[in-house]
Amino acid sequence: MTGVLSGAQKCAILVLLLEEPQAADMLRRMDAAEVRAVGEAMLSVAEIEPAAIDAVLGEFIERTRGVSALDSQGRQVRAVLSRALGTPRAERVIDHIGPPAAARRFAGLDWLDAGTIAALLADEHPQAVAVVLAHLPETVAAAVLDGLPEAMQGDLVLRLATLKPVAPAVIAGLEADLDAKLLAQDQPVNNASLAGPGFTARMVKLSANKKGLLAALAEMDETLAGEIAAQQFVFGDMILLSLKDVQLVLREADPQGLAAALKGADAELRALIFSAMSSRAATQLQDDLAERGPMKRAEVEAAQAEICGLVRRLGDSGALMLPGAVGAYV
Repeated sequence: MTGVLSGAQKCAILVLLLEEPQAADMLRRMDAAEVRAVGEAMLSVAEIEPAAIDAVLGEFIERTRGVSALDSQGRQVRAVLSRALGTPRAERVIDHIGPPAAARRFAGLDWLDAGTIAALLADEHPQAVAVVLAHLPETVAAAVLDGLPEAMQGDLVLRLATLKPVAPAVIAGLEADLDAKLLAQDQPVNNASLAGPGFTARMVKLSANKKGLLAALAEMDETLAGEIAAQQFVFGDMILLSLKDVQLVLREADPQGLAAALKGADAELRALIFSAMSSRAATQLQDDLAERGPMKRAEVEAAQAEICGLVRRLGDSGALMLPGAVGAYV
């Protein structure tokens, strides 16, 4: 693997260098979004070159300079870094790493969706709910508020607007009560579920063995395999195809279906489609789009699904390369 690495990929490399217990401990200290990003990045660094690993370790050392020194409780961290980096490098890093920051209150809710949090809070006292909302990211708090009974919402907005400082012991007690409430649930709150078709489709899309996974699934559940396969390439992914591959798709596509599909496309994708056509064909398609007027969403989505099916068939035949995992041909 070559090229510029993202922050998540660099973190993934460091995690993969650790022994499993230490890696698990590191991941436990991350929030939900960070774990998801690093988990996805692990798939993309499986074939990382040794030189790139060395560069990441060197950057890690440099970025930790200027941080306050570890206290006397840093023996475990010293041992972990020694295994990951080698003792000489670890000693240089240890001199510049400080103790971890205190965990954010209600961070455990990061692992739940807004609907699940709302169901968890629905029977709590409004003042307790307001305290929890005040500790959530604004976008999450807004989604949770929308999911709560409408009769509560006005009162909660007032309480949030007039909320005074709350004693740390009260906040800690409320957090402990919610943790206990979650542990006592016999069934997932608000029918919350792990994974599912959407998650599985995204995972398969990142895999280097996409075709093999779909074939194995089809042997067990053909309908589900079709559903997962349909999500491997959505219409917006057209922007990720090469110009040559787009031209191939356009030669095979029904012009009327293409025009309908483009009614739901953004400006960037439309520009790519027009650039892959002759000026005359592009002008004709633009005129067709202008003359069509508003269309039903279902009709547009059906036309887009037809184009996506065509792209997947061309990918299966080897005529083009679908976007996805590095080096993955389907």
